[in-house]
Amino acid sequence: MTTSIKTVKKTAALASALVLVTTLGACGRGGDSAGDGKEAVKATLVISTLNNPFFVSVADGAKEAAKEAGAKLDVQNANNSDQTALNATTTALTKKPDVLIIDPVGSESGGTMTKSANGADVPVVAFDREPDSGELASFIGYDAIQAGREAAKSLAESIGEKGKVVEIQGILGTNVAQDRSKGFNEGIAAYPNIQVVAKQAADFDRGKALDVMTNVLQGNADIDGVYAANDEMALGVVAALKSRNLAGKVKVVGNDGIGDALKAIEDGTMYSTHAESPFVLGKKVVQLSLKVAAGDTVEKNTVLEGQLVTKDKVSTFCTFLTEQGDASTCKDIG
Repeated sequence: MTTSIKTVKKTAALASALVLVTTLGACGRGGDSAGDGKEAVKATLVISTLNNPFFVSVADGAKEAAKEAGAKLDVQNANNSDQTALNATTTALTKKPDVLIIDPVGSESGGTMTKSANGADVPVVAFDREPDSGELASFIGYDAIQAGREAAKSLAESIGEKGKVVEIQGILGTNVAQDRSKGFNEGIAAYPNIQVVAKQAADFDRGKALDVMTNVLQGNADIDGVYAANDEMALGVVAALKSRNLAGKVKVVGNDGIGDALKAIEDGTMYSTHAESPFVLGKKVVQLSLKVAAGDTVEKNTVLEGQLVTKDKVSTFCTFLTEQGDASTCKDIG
């Protein structure tokens, strides 16, 4: 699933990086030939990171959809940096794409990106993390609140609906992290015999989650379960538990459905994940964006539903991914 911009001063500084492109018009956009006498649609995707397997799979799905449609897709990696994302947007808008696709690092900087594209008359489609301002042509993402609720239910069931649990949160400057946390806390509140003894953010990062969980265990060695807001953090939690010979004993529930997490579930070191196929998300994002570029009417908000995957459902989920064209996620499973 990076730190959001927290001050007005910093927001203003970041916004200034895009001021040069706000007067760009949509006229003059062109592309290479699509092979049928028409110019290929040009789209730029500014993605929050390619250091997370979830977003690598998103990019793979996006490229596959662009290839199928004969569109030109330029993927720019923001490397979990608001400023890098803004710089990539500046460059993209000077090239006048037919549509800008963004997965913001933070919701606030995403708003700056969106408003700059609005000023350049370039339509914007956002996914996964929603900008906090600006006018979107469309937004598409998974139901993060429901994901948190489903994770809470799964974690509760795994520990017999009683005990002590820990919540490892994502980047709290994003709506995804906020909503997954909200859903989890709403869900876990239904179990009066479960106590949340610690709650800390690890920014959707595996290494940070390892450090956070190591520290949490120093004061809470008797926990029964952990909810991590994405699978990368869940795997960091598993690594911390392994160092204390607690892997498999302490139940871990994640979110995303990346390959390493599915393997950990199969091996018994994770209990479950609320799986949201990133490959499918990437394909749907580009398919939607190409409709926007063509001037078609689209839904302003598209909500996708994930599915809870436990050990007995890994094989079925992998079959689903293969049918969708995802040949990478489950290559090391089974």
